[in-house]
Amino acid sequence: MSLLAERTQAITVHKMHPYIGAEVRGVDLSRPLDDDTLRQIKDAWHDNAMLVFRDQNLTEDDQRRFASHFGKVAKRVPPPKGAIKVETVAWDDMMMITDHVDANGKPVGSLGHGEMWFHSDKCYHRTPHRATFLYGIEIPSEGGDTRFASMYAAYERMPAELKRRLEGATVMQGYQYGHGHRIDLSLDLSSIHHCSQPLIVVNPGSKRKGLYAASVNTMWIEGIDREESEKLLRQCFDIIEDPEIIYDHKWRVGDLVMWDNLACLHARTDWPQEQTRMLRRCTVEGEPLY
Repeated sequence: MSLLAERTQAITVHKMHPYIGAEVRGVDLSRPLDDDTLRQIKDAWHDNAMLVFRDQNLTEDDQRRFASHFGKVAKRVPPPKGAIKVETVAWDDMMMITDHVDANGKPVGSLGHGEMWFHSDKCYHRTPHRATFLYGIEIPSEGGDTRFASMYAAYERMPAELKRRLEGATVMQGYQYGHGHRIDLSLDLSSIHHCSQPLIVVNPGSKRKGLYAASVNTMWIEGIDREESEKLLRQCFDIIEDPEIIYDHKWRVGDLVMWDNLACLHARTDWPQEQTRMLRRCTVEGEPLY
């Protein structure tokens, strides 16, 4: 039997939600993958925006190797000068997302404890991160879910008049370090990462349109009155955060979850204060949206 035949893995794809998410079964991501298996995974990713691989046993190198099939693995982008200082640890291309602390009470990872509202990774850079890969290492007994909202479904559910009004619109996307709720619109842009992006995006993989707005990141629609901008964005946020188009992922140790940052938003629920959580994240670079 050839090495290629030995690597071939028969996979199946099982939808988990009407609008977003599927579980991929029959694949071991700790092994090199042949071209046909990768093609099936990429097709499932384009079709479902978010994929779950259960019961994986992955090293950093395994996770990095798998991610690299979808783009260049991204390096950490530090906060700009003048940003509010948030205590965290240095990392390169693998972020430990955890509320663990050392003997002195200092964080050993990033993004600590508590909930985070819907957002998209690096939408505030000229080249947003294309995909995110998150691996479950330690999971609390309850809570700490990752929620995914379909931006395809959000666009499709927009009223015709709102679509007409926002077609071709651009928005200012930003990131307020250490803040997981609605971004402060009075922030000095020079103190945060920020970038103008299209509000409606054609996904390069699926060719479908998605509504590219998030309450944590999207500051205003450019070229219109700020009060009117906020009114229109609130309509968009309400559509995006409709429970009907949201899948809540209940983590298990060994889950590898990957998602398309141009096709869905993600959020995080809280968990008991006395429990801890640890996941390992990497992302891959994308292309400019215009």
